[in-house]
Amino acid sequence: MDTYFGEGKMIEKIMKAVKSGNKKRGRNITIGAVVGMLLSCTVAMGADTTDTEEVGLNITNNGSRIKVDKVFPDNTLKGNTYTNNTEISVDKTTGTERAIGVKIDGENKKTNLTLKNNGVISGKSSVGDAHGIKVENLGENSKFKFINNGEVSGETTVTGADRNYGYGFYIFGDKNKNIDFSFQNNGLISGKSSDAFGYGVRIFNVKTDGSFENNGTILGESLTNAASSRVDMGYGISLREFYSNGFVLQNNGLISGKNVYGIGYGAHITSSSGDNFTFANNGTILGEGATGNSDNVGYGIYLSLISGSGFTLENNGLISGKGYRSYGIYVGYNKANIETLENNGLILSYGIYTGYGIYTTTGGAVENIVSSITTLENNGLILVSGSGIALQATEGDAETLINNGSILAAVSGIYMSGAINGDTASISNNGILSTKDSSKEYNGIYIYNSNKTNDRVGTLTNDGLISAKGTDASSGIKVSSSGKTGNIISNGLILSNGVGIKSTVATTTNKGKIGNIVNNGAISAEKYGIAADLTLYYSGLIDKIVNTGVVYGKTNAIKKESGTDDTALGEIKDAVNYGILVNGTDTDVVDGVTNELQNYGLTIKNNGAEVTAKTPVTGPVDVIVGYKRTFDNEGNAKDTEIKRKLTIKNAEITGGSAPGDTTTGTGTESFTFSDDGTEYDNSILNGMADTLEISGEDVKREVKGSIINAYGNAVKFGEVGKEFTLSGTIVNGGIKKGTVAIQGSDGADTLILQSGKVEYSDKTTGSQNTIVNGDIDMGDGKNSITLKTDTIVNGNITTGKDNDMLIIESGAINNGNIFMGEGDDTLTIGSGAIINGTLNGTKDPTSASPVPITTFDTDVDSENDTLNFGIVGSSSKEETRVFYDISNFENININSNVTFYEKTVKADDGTAKGLEVTGVNDLTIGKGGILTLRIDGTETNPDGSKIISHALSTGNAGTIKSEDGGKLLLALNGVGNTATVSFGGLELDDSLKTGHEADYQRDVTLETTSVLHSVKRETGTNNLEITARVNLPYSPNLRYEKLNKIYHSIVSVEDLLGNFNVDDEGLVLFLDYLNNIYAGSPYSYSSELSRKSAGMFRDIVVDNIFRPEKDKWMIYGGLTHVDGGTKDTYYGKGYYTTDIGSSDMDADAKITGAYMLGEYGISDTLTSGVVIGGNKLKSDLSNGSKVDGSAMYLGAYAKKYIGNLKVTAGAGFQYGDYDADRMAVNKVASDSAESVMKYSDNYNDITYDIYLNGRYSHNIGNNLFLEPYATLSYTYIDQDGANEGNKTLAIETDSKSFDYTVGKVGVDLKKVIPHEKGKSTLSAGVSYTKILDGADEEHITGRFKGGSNFDILVAHKNEHSIGLNAKYALELENGVIFDVKGTYSIERDSHNGSGKNRTKGEWIVGAGLGYKF
Repeated sequence: MDTYFGEGKMIEKIMKAVKSGNKKRGRNITIGAVVGMLLSCTVAMGADTTDTEEVGLNITNNGSRIKVDKVFPDNTLKGNTYTNNTEISVDKTTGTERAIGVKIDGENKKTNLTLKNNGVISGKSSVGDAHGIKVENLGENSKFKFINNGEVSGETTVTGADRNYGYGFYIFGDKNKNIDFSFQNNGLISGKSSDAFGYGVRIFNVKTDGSFENNGTILGESLTNAASSRVDMGYGISLREFYSNGFVLQNNGLISGKNVYGIGYGAHITSSSGDNFTFANNGTILGEGATGNSDNVGYGIYLSLISGSGFTLENNGLISGKGYRSYGIYVGYNKANIETLENNGLILSYGIYTGYGIYTTTGGAVENIVSSITTLENNGLILVSGSGIALQATEGDAETLINNGSILAAVSGIYMSGAINGDTASISNNGILSTKDSSKEYNGIYIYNSNKTNDRVGTLTNDGLISAKGTDASSGIKVSSSGKTGNIISNGLILSNGVGIKSTVATTTNKGKIGNIVNNGAISAEKYGIAADLTLYYSGLIDKIVNTGVVYGKTNAIKKESGTDDTALGEIKDAVNYGILVNGTDTDVVDGVTNELQNYGLTIKNNGAEVTAKTPVTGPVDVIVGYKRTFDNEGNAKDTEIKRKLTIKNAEITGGSAPGDTTTGTGTESFTFSDDGTEYDNSILNGMADTLEISGEDVKREVKGSIINAYGNAVKFGEVGKEFTLSGTIVNGGIKKGTVAIQGSDGADTLILQSGKVEYSDKTTGSQNTIVNGDIDMGDGKNSITLKTDTIVNGNITTGKDNDMLIIESGAINNGNIFMGEGDDTLTIGSGAIINGTLNGTKDPTSASPVPITTFDTDVDSENDTLNFGIVGSSSKEETRVFYDISNFENININSNVTFYEKTVKADDGTAKGLEVTGVNDLTIGKGGILTLRIDGTETNPDGSKIISHALSTGNAGTIKSEDGGKLLLALNGVGNTATVSFGGLELDDSLKTGHEADYQRDVTLETTSVLHSVKRETGTNNLEITARVNLPYSPNLRYEKLNKIYHSIVSVEDLLGNFNVDDEGLVLFLDYLNNIYAGSPYSYSSELSRKSAGMFRDIVVDNIFRPEKDKWMIYGGLTHVDGGTKDTYYGKGYYTTDIGSSDMDADAKITGAYMLGEYGISDTLTSGVVIGGNKLKSDLSNGSKVDGSAMYLGAYAKKYIGNLKVTAGAGFQYGDYDADRMAVNKVASDSAESVMKYSDNYNDITYDIYLNGRYSHNIGNNLFLEPYATLSYTYIDQDGANEGNKTLAIETDSKSFDYTVGKVGVDLKKVIPHEKGKSTLSAGVSYTKILDGADEEHITGRFKGGSNFDILVAHKNEHSIGLNAKYALELENGVIFDVKGTYSIERDSHNGSGKNRTKGEWIVGAGLGYKF
């Protein structure tokens, strides 16, 4: 029963509604008796279970040319290019197989075809698979190019035991036949399945060297029932059994795969081979799975079973995985290396159980499986709930992993495992590896497993920051089990709540160990600095440790924790110290080294209670500062020491004794410069505190190519001002609480940090960055600090009293907060500098610590401090984005493009808070400067009267001004119709001119980024009034007053405008949203369906040629179908100042039904009859909205025969019941709004129809007749209003009545063919129809809930149409009668100049069967 009218309850619903409606109108029409018969008849005759495939359009290759099986008037086939400009759709509800919008079959011949889609192509099935586009059987050397500028979709709604797939685009090839395949999507492609797999794009078994480019949106979604035991999948794009050389896949748009109960893949590539595959993501790739159990996984990109060489993956955009388990990029079970994987963008993976940023799997027992990545480089940001990068290769080439960006994870920053020969594998960290989760064991770099013979990692170099602030089981670098590592070289900073560098679980079977450790930087750990540590019963192995920097372990600086299992007792063979080893307890600083520690530096015990030094060697010695790994002809690894000739200088020990060659005391003296001032170049300087003091009056000192170490302050300026330059030098200090790496004096100190050239023992040279590991406190005095290019400071920078200056040039990095101290200070941040911390114009209220300070009190006295963004005269146009708090800079100068964001991260727990810029007295936006202030309109002060959620809302008492055209822009997000933006005590100077104050647009210096809002000053306050524009922008020059009225309705409802965030670029999208309400609301299309439905029953009566005999009945029934619609263009290019192009609204209308009539012969010249019928009505709009309805018709008529003239008069009543779905796509939604909303309602209409027809039959000989005819009809439709409920942005409409007077004339040529048992009649003709009254433009009145009225355009009715008619009738002597007929009509609007309507063809077909008594 649900073929046309749904379940049986629908019958009761319709009858009840009809009776109710008739009672209201005082009519006594009884139709209940016919409803059941009508519906039963309709279902029986409408059912079709034989079809296995329904196709909207077939495109085939007949060997010589491209052939199509249907003609769409708006489409073109030019040469080998087929262009779809209309809607091609299939909605399959019967049978057992698939629905296909467009099917391309090359019939295994060489095919050259380009398919361009500018319209809509869709396949929908409730009984089987569904394809938007399906391509198959392309012959060898075929060329197929697909360009989508419109919408392609495939959706199956089947649920239950059968598994049916939904494909947006599907190409099925032959791996033995090469084709030239090119794919470009600029629109929307979606594949959806209710209970199996949904593919946006699937490319299967294709051999090609072509390309794939997505500039639009590709969606694949599976909605498997939660109760199902299956795990189904949603794929954005899937390439399976794909064979190519030089294929390029580029995403510049959105690719999303989602399964709400299973697995989601953004991009899925598997079982593919070929060389030089390039995958570049510049857009967004999302994979979202469910969150219920371990089978629910989200993969951003999934790469598996790939063979061939030269595979490259580059991410410059966003890749995200979400689910119970999640992966940003998953690489598994490949047969060849991924050659290059480079992340320059953002990778997010927040699985409920765990989340990986980049993950490679182990091969297990499968042979010839490779899971390695030859080169992996992260220059972006990886944020995950598990491990940032997890590499678990079993075979393949060794890997190179470089991190120049940030990896923030909860478990491990980098995790490497697997049985690969990793002798040549390397890790280089130049960025940040960190965690915010102190509740879990965290390892910055974790090397777990290898093949037990070779190293898993050959060389690991840390020049950045590793912060393992998890539990006390955490490690900065951890090597475990058989995870052999050849060399670890750390020039940076390692912090840990457990162990700095750890080897553990190195059994005689596993043979895991660390070969060489060279520390030129600083290690500070709460347990052991470097350790062969115990896990359960098993300890670790370390061959050699060389320290030229500082190693602090609270228990031991170096420790071997003996195992209790004989297979893993643990060992540290050799240790050499040229720097400083420190602990924080009364135990041995070094414990458990097999061969005695070779100590040329200092050991400091119990937080400085005892310092010990041996007499160092005299003169420069060759000091190991690193290792270079090379290989012999047989591939065996060899580590070559990298040495520099450095002079070891231990500061003189004080407060102790010097027995033999060892000196012990409680402190050290400082090194000071001689007159020459070069004696500390190329040296290692060790002291407990104040290792190097900058002495002498008005001197300029420089240290080149050295390492300066201290437990306390490493560098200290003397009591008078000095200039000190560090060139290519590493400074390690501030380990002891309350000390820093560099301490200034109370005089005028100048500090310059820059890179420098160094020489190695083999006479080669190289460049060395200056790295400061620890805080810099310049003290009081008029200080000057410059961080030049290639300088890294891992700590806070603080200046003291007096007027200080800090310049951070392009290419410099500061990982810490900046405190400018008391006095009139100046901080200048050049373009390209990286500042990861807060900026404070006054002193640090906390004491220094070995950990970067993350909290401070801003309630301090203010001075006259200046913060400059950009340098006046600089040619750089790079935007500076501020994500951290700024406080206590009385003067801020904006000389470049700067954005203050609305949110920042709380340092203590990682949660979000409002970003604050406070303590400002004078903020000047200079020439060429733009300050964009992002505003969160959802947060107000307690009484709700003012928006305070922006960076400058509180904590200031001064002025914002513009100089030479500098601009202040308010970026609105979530602001409704009206709002007041508070600037607290910050006054807006008159130089900031709004559009209300400036004479010309070029003079405006204060405005919003939203084109829907304007800004003006609030009289007498420092507030700005944000108001919705009265009209759409530039309305005096535009012709869209109807859209403007809809906009007025939005504005008339409080805060409804806050659902939109419209800037200049978004105006076109907002106009499209309004236009879809005006021209694409489904409520305006049902009246045309009802009019055509009533007309169809009218034509059944007047066109019926059968005639009952006197006093006898004729019973006749049949099926009929109408397929047509409208294609309207409401606006075109040039109508808007902001050009939105043309706005087409297509409506694909279908009417399918059944009827039965009974006609009685009253006399020889008079008959009368009754007709009953039912129709299924449907109109699908190109914007995704639709209206479905059911109509019941009851009519009566009479026919009078006067000679050769037949006159028919009749009347009919029709009841319609409609379900409408309106899709609203808000492409400019604010953060608080839904971007896609679906609104629904059920409503009814009543149609009355009366008509008069005359037909004259003229015999022109030999049973051939010429029959002219004419029909005049009047139709009245009364449509109920609609109400979409209480959803945000829901609308309601008023009831509306329509009436039409229509005239139709035509002529048929009829041939009667007598035969033995009856006669046949063939007829063909032409007709012309004109709407005499009722074709004018009409509107339904609508409004947003509580808002003002606006017009909704009623579907356009073509005033003129020409029809071509054909009919065959059979009348047998035994009383059986039968006919079949068809009409094709071409409709065209008479107002061609308006561009409103294009030619639209409509098919009407029908067949009937009856009996004459």
